[in-house]
Amino acid sequence: MYKVTKITCLLLALTIAVKAHVNDGPSCAHHLFKETPVLIDVEEAELPKEDRLLQTVTYPSIRIQTDYTRITDGTAEFKSYVQNDLLPPVIDYFQAALDIKKPLISAIKISSTTICGYATPDALKTGALTDFFVMVTSTTDNSSNWVASAGACSLSSTTHRPIIARMMFNLVYTKAAAGDVLTHERNMYLTMHEMFHAFGFTGSSFPYFINDDGTTKTGHIKTILLNGSNRTVIDVEPLTSKLRAHFGCSTLEGAYMEDDGGAGTEGSHFERRHFIYDTMTSGVIDGRRITEFDLAMLEGSGWYMPNYTFAEPFFFGQGEGCSFLKEDCSLANADFPDFCTGSSRGCTQVGRGGGVCTSDTRSDGCRYNIPDIDYDCENTAAADNARYPELQVFGRTAGSKCFEGTLTKLTSSSQTSWCFKYTCSGSGLTTSLSVNIGGAIAKCVTGGQIKLSGYNGYIQCPDPLTFCNTVGKKYCPRGCVGRGTCVNNTCVCDSGFTGVDCALRTNSSFV
Repeated sequence: MYKVTKITCLLLALTIAVKAHVNDGPSCAHHLFKETPVLIDVEEAELPKEDRLLQTVTYPSIRIQTDYTRITDGTAEFKSYVQNDLLPPVIDYFQAALDIKKPLISAIKISSTTICGYATPDALKTGALTDFFVMVTSTTDNSSNWVASAGACSLSSTTHRPIIARMMFNLVYTKAAAGDVLTHERNMYLTMHEMFHAFGFTGSSFPYFINDDGTTKTGHIKTILLNGSNRTVIDVEPLTSKLRAHFGCSTLEGAYMEDDGGAGTEGSHFERRHFIYDTMTSGVIDGRRITEFDLAMLEGSGWYMPNYTFAEPFFFGQGEGCSFLKEDCSLANADFPDFCTGSSRGCTQVGRGGGVCTSDTRSDGCRYNIPDIDYDCENTAAADNARYPELQVFGRTAGSKCFEGTLTKLTSSSQTSWCFKYTCSGSGLTTSLSVNIGGAIAKCVTGGQIKLSGYNGYIQCPDPLTFCNTVGKKYCPRGCVGRGTCVNNTCVCDSGFTGVDCALRTNSSFV
């Protein structure tokens, strides 16, 4: 469940009036799900033993059924938005990205009059032939400061896999996106975050993770001392191997989990300092990604088999070694380019826009350029805040990225950020980067400062090879959410859908 402070709640809610999207305020308060999950007897498919031995097993896509009849609070616009525009692309994403190892071959049928704290939906009374049932609900809670939540309330009696979950929106802070695509994207990531929790990415589910033979895993939940504090670490495959390869740390014990934010946050999210911009850290931040690590945690549960082509590029801390993960932030801020020092404005690590160098309450003192929507390259309104808007390009499909510099017509200027279009060419050591600065082309063949005629100061060229393979690399957002095909790093949407990720209906209010 996302928690927000009174100061930041309107900045973090699912509304079109969002400015700063981070970090200190929101957290998931899963402890508010007070009911103990009910074990339900369902029949799950068994895989042929000979297939297991030959390692030729293929798994079916997970089937997800949603029920919207419990959205009792909210305007007609909100209900329509959740039912027609917000949840469907999220469900389509997971049904495309996630296979299930033991699909249900019997219906989920509930004889009790209530489930998840609500009257049992008719679909569960008669029997829902699905693998995962989500009850979408709403409430108006003025006494608390959470935005959205999700949790499993029923598990399979044999594998303990979550099979019924409740997702709830607090209407004090959650609103329809009202046609704003950037807000819609933010809403989708919030909802995807909660779906991961419902599938089992949460401290209450980790003890139930199973091995290939169906036995319960042991020893995968560890306590590790880090900088004087005991930390929870989840060690499951392929998650640990993927993390070791990504960070370049062969002795990494597993995934360090968040230790701040209270009972609803700590232990159920990736550590912010290690996974800034990962969807499964606690917090709301523009530019977040669904990573291979999020999907690997679900595979590590023993219940699912993800399709990793649906993971988005993630390069925070890539190849930085064990010190990046374990060094005290007082040193790491200066030792690693993923972090920063000082308080000037620079580019966010994913290159989507500018932000000010600072830390937050869950980054352990590590400082990074926290995104600000006022300097977001995908936000057309950000042009109003640009020092020289005639040089820059803004917009969701504009294709610009953030570059740092001190460019000015004055005598001098402090470092700031800019949104410029760019072109990568060549490969390997011959990679070059051309930056379009208001029609003038700055050719970056190496990292360094470039001057622009008529201006004082400079534009800072990033290393072309690094930039073109990380920040500047094109990709299909969210794998086209299962509604299209990725062709040359661009989503070609199926009929009826549109948008950079095919998440929008062609007849919706967004187009």
